[in-house]
Amino acid sequence: MSLIKRPPTLKMAPPGSHVVTRQARISKNGIRYFVKAHVRKNRGKKIVLLPENLLYLFWHGDHEYPTIGAIKRFPEFPELDAVIHFWLNYWQEFGLLFPKGMDPMVIKTMIAIESSFRPKVRAAESTAYGLMQITETARRDIKNINDGILDLEKKDLEDPVINIAMGIRWISYKYTCIEKGVKKDLYNTIKYYYDKRKGDEYAHKVLNLYRLSTIGKS
Repeated sequence: MSLIKRPPTLKMAPPGSHVVTRQARISKNGIRYFVKAHVRKNRGKKIVLLPENLLYLFWHGDHEYPTIGAIKRFPEFPELDAVIHFWLNYWQEFGLLFPKGMDPMVIKTMIAIESSFRPKVRAAESTAYGLMQITETARRDIKNINDGILDLEKKDLEDPVINIAMGIRWISYKYTCIEKGVKKDLYNTIKYYYDKRKGDEYAHKVLNLYRLSTIGKS
């Protein structure tokens, strides 16, 4: 069974708008009725991406990307390849920064280690959730940055398209959080994604598995 599934049309909305569900209306004859769902424009000019916007962007975007391949010791999950490619490209074109060497295979390796490709997995000792183990802190903080704001609920993170969009956005944010005097490279970005004080073992694990998974691939 595929990990991703295209949502119904009325669960998606282009950026700058949102989906309104179960809204009461009054007909010309004075009869009250409910509209199941419709799209309404947002107020204000601040760029905020809601779950319905992320789904719209991906499912109306380009899915013609090269395969990433399997992570060693894991099933391949090829349906995630386009999702990873899409969001890495999207955030780069949005103007966000990533370290040199951050490619789709690195991200797929992080997903393998974080969740073993289980979309609804919960961490035993933290609030981390979903494929890229997004924490409540990350979900809260990403609402208060200057650009590329995501406004998501925990339930939204069960969708792999949304979870990966958030995870890759968070990778870029953690890259910008590397302090002056600390090398801004791939290793430290992965370390900070996990924990800047305790993330060395995690960064080594990701990069070692990444190297094993790329052996023999051109």
